This record gives sequence, structure tokens and C-alpha cells, in this order.
Amino acid sequence: MSDTGYGGFREVKGFGLGRLGTSGTAIILASVVGLAFTTFIDLFLAFIGLFIAIPVLALTIVPMGDSRRTVVEHLTWNVRAWWGNRHNSDAYAADVLEEVPRGENMPGVLAPLMPLTVEDGRGGTQCLIWNRRTGILSAVLRVSPVGITLADSSDTNAWVRNYGAWLADLGFTPIVSSVVFTCESSPTGGVDQRAYTLARMERDGKNAPALAKKIMEKAVNQSRSTTADIQMRVTVNFDLSKASPQPKTLSEGAAEVVRWLPRIESALAASGATVTDRASTASVIRNIRAAVDPAIRIFLSDTPDNNDDELLTWTDASALRTETTKDVYYHDSGYSVTWVLKGMPSSVVRQHILLKLVSPGKYYRRFSMVYRPYSAAAAADIVEREIQGGKLRQLWNTKTKKDETQREFDDRVRARKAAQEESMGAGLGRFTMYVTTTVRSEETLAAACADVEDRVSATKLQFRRARGAQPAAFASSLGYGIEPTSGLSRSAAQRWLG
Repeated sequence: MSDTGYGGFREVKGFGLGRLGTSGTAIILASVVGLAFTTFIDLFLAFIGLFIAIPVLALTIVPMGDSRRTVVEHLTWNVRAWWGNRHNSDAYAADVLEEVPRGENMPGVLAPLMPLTVEDGRGGTQCLIWNRRTGILSAVLRVSPVGITLADSSDTNAWVRNYGAWLADLGFTPIVSSVVFTCESSPTGGVDQRAYTLARMERDGKNAPALAKKIMEKAVNQSRSTTADIQMRVTVNFDLSKASPQPKTLSEGAAEVVRWLPRIESALAASGATVTDRASTASVIRNIRAAVDPAIRIFLSDTPDNNDDELLTWTDASALRTETTKDVYYHDSGYSVTWVLKGMPSSVVRQHILLKLVSPGKYYRRFSMVYRPYSAAAAADIVEREIQGGKLRQLWNTKTKKDETQREFDDRVRARKAAQEESMGAGLGRFTMYVTTTVRSEETLAAACADVEDRVSATKLQFRRARGAQPAAFASSLGYGIEPTSGLSRSAAQRWLG
């Protein structure tokens, strides 16, 4: 792996002509064939069909706005949003005074999640999260990345190579549905690290060598004055319906997940992320509770993670009241805005592309990256279809005497390069990213959003606000078994233990 940079990101287009997708191309071809057939029947009928086809095609295939939806899709979405707001169906309030409890379910898309406390095979316990609607069983690992700021370039390249090899190996591991990398950073407040260190040096370091004092003072003066609370975790989502043999019970499924975790922990360690421990049920409850109620985050961070699982229930993690607008999600004492990935960078990037998004700042921020690996067989079919799609677009340009654009040429070159790399053992997958910022006062929300957008612009990544889907995007950014790209639900025949 060269240390010059990384690139080659592209969007899978299929058999679409130009910037149209496969469905848009199919609609155009069907319309052309229909008009050509009507010309043999009656020219007047063909003229009427053409008069009707032009506005229909414009409304059904031409994308508009940042969301790249058509006019029909925009209209459908607005009607659904108006109907939901009209009946206030997106608001939630805890049922603390209800005579018949609704069970230990959380609001929104988090409702099907159920925590399981299982043995970790090392004499302790850990938490697994079972999504009863998709059948996915998730394991949460706390990690401590080494970092590349002070690392040698050879070590950095070795970590990147090992990381890429692990992602490629996931293509031969169908039981792993996806992997979520989550980084949370929030200012602790009230702690002046610089003044505290200098005071300790003056009080306890009176007899220290002068050279040591000089070095420490220089290091302290160059460091930040305030501290930040940073949590990093990796969530591995297991699809036990693809296990061989498939577990028959929930206990067997949990044992199968625990059996796979040492292998994943070794791969993460070789990639520069040391696994400190496996998350317990109490820590998961605290983390979700701190996300929905930021006012108590400072108190939960000071609480030790001991064996108090029996004192916490799953409903303790839920928000007491939530409301949402098109752009903001209100939950207990917090106001949150979430962005989703719109497009990958078109140019070569360095290994520190995500440093701005994960580094701590003035406001709480959560960055979550989801990787969904394609199986080895599916990856080969995808790259071959991409090559065939490029040839189809080239043939269409030749027949219509249209010059090939630079974008289409680059797509064909990258498709061939992807096929070559896949044949040599590289993996193929889909990346999705979420960025969430949360504040306690609505007055500071605009400044927090500006801070996130400024950091996004420095990464060459393209993000957009999850307009109309803030609660679902907020839940997805938590990294606890909710992944809209793979579907929020499955039929009983498709999910495990359905």
C-alpha cells in the first residue's frame, strides 16, 4: 500500500444511461418502444402519446435537489410527512401513568431492539443486542485506536493493509452482515488540564530535574487547556440466518457470536485499534440514555461500570418524550441534527480524511461509519455487471453519435480496475456514514450545525441533512443494530428466528 493517498471511490450505477439509474433507463426504453409501436397504428395516436410521455418522463425520472428524488417521489414523501405531522404520529411520550404498560420497547425504529446479557467465554458477561424485526444479533466492542498523528508511515501503512485485508476477508464471512465504527466526543467542561498539570508540577515536582521540568512545561503549554470525553466502539452485526449450521435457539446464536469475537478482536488489533473490553448491558443503557438526555452525560461518565445490570432496565435508556420537525429531533434535554453521506470524494485522499469529523470540539458530536461487505460471489457479479453497463453506455453513445463524457470514461476505467482488484482478492462493500450533533440549548444549535458543516467541507465528503428522517437517522448513528441500508424489517421467512 502506497503512502501517497487513497482513492478509487465510485458509485455503482448498473445499466443506467448517463446519470439515470436502471429504473429510469427502463422507463425511457419502454416509452420509446411504445411510441415506436403506435406509429405503425396511427400517427395521430403517436402524437398524443408523445404529448403525454414528455411530462410523465420529466416527473418520474428526472432527479431534483440534494436527495436526488424525482417530482413524484418528492410529492409522495411530502404527503406522507404531512399526514404524519397532522396526526402527530412522530411524537412520543413515556407511559409512566398508563395502567396497561406497553412493554420494554423504545420509541421509533429502536423498538425491536432487545439486550441480552450473555457469558463472554472468559469468566465474565457481555451485552448482545437482538433486533427482533431483522434477526440481526449485534456485539459491541470498545476500542482504543493507536492513532496516526505520531506514528511512523510504515506502521500506518501496515495498519491500513491489515484493515483492508480484514474488510476483504469479510466477503468470505457471510455471517457478518455489517460493521459499524462509532466515535463520540463531547467536552467535559469545568476541567482546565493545563492549570491542573502546572499546579501538580509546582506542588509535587519540586525536586524534579530542571530539564524534566522544562520539557513538561513546554508540552503542557502546547496542549489544550480543556479536556474531552471520547468513546470509540465497533459494533459487529451478525446475520445468523446465513450461519452454517444455522442456530436453532437464541442461546445457540449467542454462543456462535461469542465464538466469532476473538477472531474479530485480533483483526482490529492488527489494524491499530486495540479492543479494551466488550460492552456490558449497563454500559449500553448508559450510553443510549446519555445520547437522548445529554444533561446527565457528565454524571453517567463518572459512574463506574460494575455489576449493576440488575439495577438498570432497558426502559431506562429510552427517552421520556420526543418530538421532531423536518430538520431537528427533540428528545428530553437535547436537540439533535443528523447528516447522512451523500457521495464519496472524487479525488485521491490521505489517510487522515476523517480526522476532522472524529476530533473533539466545542459541541457533542457522534460519527458513525457503516460497512456492508458483499459476499465474494456477489462481488464478482457486481463488477462484471459494471463492466457490461459501461460497454452498453459506450455502445449507446456510438449508435446515437454522441461523444463519451469524461465521467463515463472514468467509470469504465474504474470498473475494470475494480474487477482486476477483485480478481486478486480485494473485497467489495458499501460505506454509509452518519454525523450527529446534540446540544442542550436550541440557541446554540445553529452554531453546532455550522461547526459540523465546516468540518465536513474539509474532508471532501458530501453529506446532506436527513430531512424528514431525523429520528431514524439519530437511531442509526448510535451504532446499535439499526441500519436502514439493509432494511428495517424482514419477513418471517428471511430473518433468523422468524
